[in-house]
Amino acid sequence: MHEVYVRGPAEEPGGGCQQEVFMTSSEESLSYLTDLVRRYQVCWEVWPEYLVANGKERQVGFELELTGTPEPGTNHVGPGCPACRQVYAGLHAIADWILPKEERLSMYEIGQYEQALRYSFVRAMRPDVTLSVKILHRRGFDLPVDQCEQRCLEEMKQHLNELGACQRHWSLRKAV
Repeated sequence: MHEVYVRGPAEEPGGGCQQEVFMTSSEESLSYLTDLVRRYQVCWEVWPEYLVANGKERQVGFELELTGTPEPGTNHVGPGCPACRQVYAGLHAIADWILPKEERLSMYEIGQYEQALRYSFVRAMRPDVTLSVKILHRRGFDLPVDQCEQRCLEEMKQHLNELGACQRHWSLRKAV
């Protein structure tokens, strides 16, 4: 049995919320996640993660940023609204699914929910909820990017493409 965790609108102590959705097969979970990608028009971008040591800047990893927007017709979209929390929950389920399952020399950090909306000209100024996945060294945080981090990023991008997520801006044609 494959588990996909989705944070739903019910509040938990500490500001989070969680609802478990159990999938009986990877095909069902793939279908569910593909639906989330379409519903929230999920896009992704990659940014370098830098560290300054001894006065020199060095790339030590990557930040994979997922963005999604509440469904068209959603009433009252604002920072921290229920619709935005649902988008974040969907992004979190997608992030959980794309992460490598075996332990590697790299590690992955999924960012906390931020009660903020971001607007980008690239995505037609839609109200975006974001989720950040950092890809870093498991040991030696100051080491430069290596093949393991690059491989992990490429696998995550491939999984996002399988789900129909679009790089930078949403296009239904690319998502299908």
